[in-house]
Amino acid sequence: MSTSKLTSLLLSAFFATACLAGVTACDKTGAAKKGKSERLRWVNKPVTGTTEDGGKFISIPGIAVDFYKPDTLYVYKDCVEATHTAEGPDKDWIPVIRCTSPFTGPAKGEWDDDDDSGSGSGDAVLTIFAADRTDMVINERATAALTNQYEQAGFKVESINYYDEYLSKAGRRGIEIIVQTINPENGYPDREIRRFMFPKDDVVFIAHIDYGYGDDRSGINRDWERILWSFQFAEDGPLFK
Repeated sequence: MSTSKLTSLLLSAFFATACLAGVTACDKTGAAKKGKSERLRWVNKPVTGTTEDGGKFISIPGIAVDFYKPDTLYVYKDCVEATHTAEGPDKDWIPVIRCTSPFTGPAKGEWDDDDDSGSGSGDAVLTIFAADRTDMVINERATAALTNQYEQAGFKVESINYYDEYLSKAGRRGIEIIVQTINPENGYPDREIRRFMFPKDDVVFIAHIDYGYGDDRSGINRDWERILWSFQFAEDGPLFK
């Protein structure tokens, strides 16, 4: 199975379980009743933001996010505002920020399906997406059902946890999923997928990486923390005061 199909399965599994796991029912009309936020209107019709300081600072007013490229990155050296072409199995996930690595193949969309080798885009890309969260419940009670869902889909679950303040960032609540695909020939992990979903208004943001299990995990983890910390909601003020 190709890397893109695996990440697609993860995506589908999360949305399916989010409704089943939440003790609160999923209301498909909830967002419509309240009226769409400015962020959700951006998701439905993305508009490119602006870049300053030689590409180090990205501001996207429509979705009200700022991104500061960290000074030190070990694997994902190049972070840019993504081309906002919808991805995912239902083509409703909008890439916001995309970071690529010079150490692997060319950056492509997460769900490009023309390469079954397991190399290239899955290794080279860290993406933060935005999507409509109408059908998604994000709370601590969802983690048990998510764990069961991924195990039934054949993934080895390393951890699925809910955080009130992810990476000690105030107000950044969400669910982190770390799962692995298993090589059927030797029973050992061959790829690891890490994902963090965090809501804001009627939008959910999804940070996603998918890499070979033997890759530089320490460098990837350090980059993950720096990149997620540098992703700032505009209403929270400047990242560096």
